[in-house]
Amino acid sequence: MSILKNIKLNYTTKLLNQSIEKKDFTNFQKSFEDLKKIDTKIANKYIKYNSTDFIENEELNFLFNKNIIWANSFRKKDTNLISNLITKIFHQTSNDKIHHLNFYEDVLKALEQDDAQDYKSFSDVFLKSHYYFQMMLDNKYPGTKVINTNSAFFEFEKKIHFTHHKLTRCYFYVLKHPYQILHELKNEGFETQAALNILCNFENRPEFVKIEKDENEVSCPENAKSWETNVSSWTNENAQITLRGLTVYYDELLYKTEDKLIEIAAHLKESGFGIDVNPMELSKIAESFQSDEKEKPVSEISNKEKKIIDRECGDLIEKYFSERPSI
Repeated sequence: MSILKNIKLNYTTKLLNQSIEKKDFTNFQKSFEDLKKIDTKIANKYIKYNSTDFIENEELNFLFNKNIIWANSFRKKDTNLISNLITKIFHQTSNDKIHHLNFYEDVLKALEQDDAQDYKSFSDVFLKSHYYFQMMLDNKYPGTKVINTNSAFFEFEKKIHFTHHKLTRCYFYVLKHPYQILHELKNEGFETQAALNILCNFENRPEFVKIEKDENEVSCPENAKSWETNVSSWTNENAQITLRGLTVYYDELLYKTEDKLIEIAAHLKESGFGIDVNPMELSKIAESFQSDEKEKPVSEISNKEKKIIDRECGDLIEKYFSERPSI
C-alpha cells in the first residue's frame, strides 16, 4: 500500500470509528463510500462487526438495498423449481437483471479464507452474522437476487433473525408432504431410520454445506431442523406479513404451473418489483416448462412410517394437507 493510500485509509477509518463511538452518523455515508474505494476488505469488516446495530439505525438505510427474494423449502432441491420459474418470469416480463444464488454456498465463496473459519460450527457468531452474509452477497451481486436455502427461519436474542425486512423484498416457501419427502429420501439410498432422522431431526444436528476453495475444503452449517419446525418457521403469520411470504405447494408448481405463475408474478409485483403480469407471456413460460418430477411415481411408505411421521408432524399435515383436493 502506498504512503498516500495508507494516510487516506487511516484518516477515513478514524472518521468512521468516531461516528460509531459518538453515534453521530451525519457524514458516515461519505466516509464509508470513501473506504470502499480504498479497501473493500476493511469496509466489509465494518459490516461484519456492526451489521446488527447498523440495520436498526434509520440513518444508515443506504447500506440496505432490500433486493433479496428467498426460495425456501425443507429440502434445498425443492427450491430449484420455483427459483427457476421466478428467473423465467423476470426474463420474460421485466427489464431487471436477476442473480440466482445458493445461500450458504455463495457465502462461503465470497468469504475470505480466514474469515470462513469463524463459521465452521453452529455457534452464536454464526447466527449473529446472517445480516452480514446477506449484505456481503448484495455487494458482490448488485441488483435483484433469488436465493435458495433450506434453513429454518430463526430468532436469536430476540432482535436478530435469519433475515430482515431491510434486506428481503419477499419470499416463497415451497411446501411438500412429509410422506413424499420420506419416500424420496429412501429412493436416494437412505435407510428408513436415517431418512426419518432427517425428516424429524431426531438427532438435532444441522447439515453442513461444503465447497472447495483455494484447494481447501470450507464449510458452514445449514440448519433445516425438522420438517415441522422448518414449515412452521416460514409459514407463521408474523414472518409472512413482515417479509411478504407466500406459501406454494410443490405439486401445484408441477401440475398447475400456469395458475401458479400468475400467483407468483402477482406476489412479485405486490412486493414492488417491476413485473408486467401479462397472462400471455406467463402462458408461454408454462407451455415451455418441463420437469422430470412429473414422471415420478406416487409415493408409497409403510403404515409404521406414516404413524411416526403423523406423531411428529401431524398438526401441520392436518393444517396444510387434510382438506386439499387431489391434483
